[in-house]
Amino acid sequence: MITNETIEESGMQFGAFTDGLCCYIEKSTTLEQINKRAKKGEGVQIAEFLLLRQKEGHSPVIWLVEAKSSSPQPTTQPEFDKYIDDIKEKLSNTLSLCFAMLLKRHQPAETDLSNNFKQLDLSTVSFRLILVINGHKTEWLPPLQNALQKALASTIKIWGEPFSSVIVMNEIEAKKHNLIISE
Repeated sequence: MITNETIEESGMQFGAFTDGLCCYIEKSTTLEQINKRAKKGEGVQIAEFLLLRQKEGHSPVIWLVEAKSSSPQPTTQPEFDKYIDDIKEKLSNTLSLCFAMLLKRHQPAETDLSNNFKQLDLSTVSFRLILVINGHKTEWLPPLQNALQKALASTIKIWGEPFSSVIVMNEIEAKKHNLIISE
């Protein structure tokens, strides 16, 4: 799904992104058809969007972005473990669906993805698995990032660093990375 619109998620305005560099995968026809075929309550959970970034002279990077409005504290087990498991599932599913779409495993991907995505040399692409938490204190980020990195360790090992990495940020960091609009 090609957009230069902003994406409203978890109380944050993401974007506006250049046409063809963002795929709102959570609202894609591909995901809609996959979930339509699933039994009730067994749909695929997915992150919000894919963002293609490429600096001159560098390999392309696809950011898989999940947004949340809050998170439990690491001391609140088992809620914290469930939260990390849910984020892991969404980011892992998004990575898998991204590849399935890039490899044309689903017909709607033809219109869901822009030519910028479809023309990528997949052997050169890196991935960033991003969690953005609105209103989260900066000092609360490291324990979340550590837990999410640990939960996604096998994914990172399979794809290899720097092929993929995990980053947890708040809206302040997201603004610095031009992910969300400054108010």
